[in-house]
Amino acid sequence: MMHGSMGRARLWIRVFAAPALLAAATTTGLLAALLWGTAGQYVAWVTVGAPVAVVAGVWVRCRSQKTRPFSRTIPGK
Repeated sequence: MMHGSMGRARLWIRVFAAPALLAAATTTGLLAALLWGTAGQYVAWVTVGAPVAVVAGVWVRCRSQKTRPFSRTIPGK
């Protein structure tokens, strides 16, 4: 008898897929900088900069969608 569900497996993938891909890309970039010479430096700039770009993009998106405090109307009043 199985105790898990497919929904939980999908949730795990949705939560950890993006951070795992960013970690793999960063590791690949760091290894490329060490092993591939000049070409690896360019790969490293892109892959190591990817997490910074993702965080900046999410921050900008959150800041642009944020409502002002106390600006919501209360239904029924």
